[in-house]
Amino acid sequence: MSSALDDVDRRIAAALVQDGRASWRRIAAAIGEPERSVARRGARLLDEGVLRVLAIPNPRSGFGREGYVLRVDAAPADLQRVAHALADRGDVPWVSVLASSSSCIGEAYLLPGGLSEFLSEGLAAIPGLTDYRVEPITRYHRTSSGWRPDVLTPEQQVELGEHDERAALFSAGVESDQAARTLLEAMADDGRATAQSLAERLSVSKATISARIDRARASGQIFIRGVVSPKALGLGAEAHLRLEPRLAELDAVANRLAALSMTRVCAVVGTVVTANVATTDVAQLERELAALAVEFPSIEPIRIDHVADGLKRSGIRFVDERPAAGLHVPVVTSD
Repeated sequence: MSSALDDVDRRIAAALVQDGRASWRRIAAAIGEPERSVARRGARLLDEGVLRVLAIPNPRSGFGREGYVLRVDAAPADLQRVAHALADRGDVPWVSVLASSSSCIGEAYLLPGGLSEFLSEGLAAIPGLTDYRVEPITRYHRTSSGWRPDVLTPEQQVELGEHDERAALFSAGVESDQAARTLLEAMADDGRATAQSLAERLSVSKATISARIDRARASGQIFIRGVVSPKALGLGAEAHLRLEPRLAELDAVANRLAALSMTRVCAVVGTVVTANVATTDVAQLERELAALAVEFPSIEPIRIDHVADGLKRSGIRFVDERPAAGLHVPVVTSD
């Protein structure tokens, strides 16, 4: 980045995380800044690659794939090489290198019946990998598409407008139709592409494109959001959590954790709850978890793995906390 993000930059970035297709006028009205200034700053954030706006499929639609949480161990000298090998895979949309152990965490989305091959020909073939744990994701309570970082006030978030990610995650069934799949491919490199440019590319009318986007978003088939490093938003402490509450409290704990502004991703994974969180510092994380433990004593002890490097997010490689340039292939992802 040419310079550090100031408060207005961070609020614009947070607005794009909430709604990647929000107009500069709508963002300006929500955060109380002049539209011309917001447009200039927002364009700079996108041009400089501080964040990218992507169209992301709802994990519930899955594109016929099944989600798994990964934890991979390696010798310290091999950890970066192993992490990059994982991040190179198209079926692994995000990878975090941990600071708390010589390990990395991520997710894989595999075709039905593809787990055995992933283990035997994928993970087992990575030089330097010493151990792994792969667990199926039961259900999400939040993905990054529903993350509302504590950068905008609740009033500003309401003013900006809301797409109900939680309703889409828990709907009876979300199947991606061909129109939504075509949109995802067309917006692979730019989730803010104009309706006119998309109409020309897909040889349909501008009105048809606008209607397709509105329908795909309203039905929960796709989410359109900014992808950015939490550090760019002033959230310097990122961690992965693993909680083992009483079975009767699994969803209650996940629901409560997902409601916190620090929580980017939260899922029930078998008999545990996992989450990715981002806070201003470790002290804030400690306070949030202490309050949660008062409400749900069974979650203790909590495993906290601090993140050293967010190597890949939403199918995009990150370098020095910035999304790398290059075409993004639409992938199912929670991050």
